[in-house]
Amino acid sequence: MKNSVMLKYVINALYNVASRRTSLKTADETIGSSVKTLERKFNFLRYVNIDQNNIIDGGYAISVSPDIDNVKPNRFGEAIEALIRVVYSDLRDDAGLYFVTELKEHAGEEIMRHMQQEYNVDFDQIQLEQHHSLRRAEQKKQISEAIKTGKLDKRRPQNLIGYTWGNVSYWRHDPGSKFCTLYNKEGRPLDRLNLDRIIQNYVEKLSGYTEVDFKDIEEETHIYEKEYDLLQLLLERDMDADAAMHKLKITREELSDMIQKLAQMEMLQYINFDTLELTETGISYLSQKEKIKD
Repeated sequence: MKNSVMLKYVINALYNVASRRTSLKTADETIGSSVKTLERKFNFLRYVNIDQNNIIDGGYAISVSPDIDNVKPNRFGEAIEALIRVVYSDLRDDAGLYFVTELKEHAGEEIMRHMQQEYNVDFDQIQLEQHHSLRRAEQKKQISEAIKTGKLDKRRPQNLIGYTWGNVSYWRHDPGSKFCTLYNKEGRPLDRLNLDRIIQNYVEKLSGYTEVDFKDIEEETHIYEKEYDLLQLLLERDMDADAAMHKLKITREELSDMIQKLAQMEMLQYINFDTLELTETGISYLSQKEKIKD
C-alpha cells in the first residue's frame, strides 16, 4: 500500500475519533496544527493538504501528494506514530481512555496490519503511553490541589504506577534496547521501564546515596524564573517542546539547557527517549515554594 493512501486513512480515522470527542472545528485545529508542527521533523508532511471547504464522511477532504510515496517505510511509520501522539496529547482530557482503541477500529484491520508489518507502528506502545499520560494528568490534578491546600502528603496517590508485581505476568527485553516492557496475564503491556534509571537507583541506594535537601538546592543552585515556570507548566499539563518554547518565549537551545540542568538536579526525569516528567523532588520543591509564597 502506498504511503499517500495509508496517510489518508490514518488522518481520516483521526478526524472520526477526534470529532466524536470534541467538534469538527476543534478536531481540524488539532490535526492541522499537529501536521504543521511535525513538518519541522518530518518535512514530507508538507505534501498533506486538508481542504476545509469540502467535508467528506464527517471530516475535511484530505489529499496527499504521491511525492510522499518515496519516503522509507520506517521513517514514514515514525511520522504516523508521532502524529497520533501529538493529536491525543493536544486533545488532553477530551481524548479519553480509548482514543487509540477507537482509532484502530476506524482504520480497519487491513490498514492496521499494514501499519504494523510494513511501517513498524507499535500501537500497543502508543496506547500504553496514552494511558500513562492520562494517569499522570490525574495525579497532577491531585498533587496540584494538594499543593494549594497544603495537604500534599495526605492527598498524594498511594500507588503512582497503577499496578503491583502481582499484576505482572512476564517481561520482555529486546537486545540492544535500554527499555524493558512488562505484560499482564492477558498479554497487554503494563509499563515500559528504563533500565539505565533502574540500575542507577539500585547503585545509589546500595552505596548510601541520599537526595539533596531542598534548602541545599536553593543554596547551591539558583532556580531561575524561567526554569521555575517550566516546572510549573509540567505540573499543570503535558506539552511538547514547541508549546513550552512558545509559552516561555525561549529558544530550543535555551529549553535544552534548562532541561539538562533540572534533570541533573533530579527535578525532571526521562520516562522514555523523548518524554519528561516531574520527579518527586521536583514536585516537593514546587510545594515548598508555594508554602513560602503563602
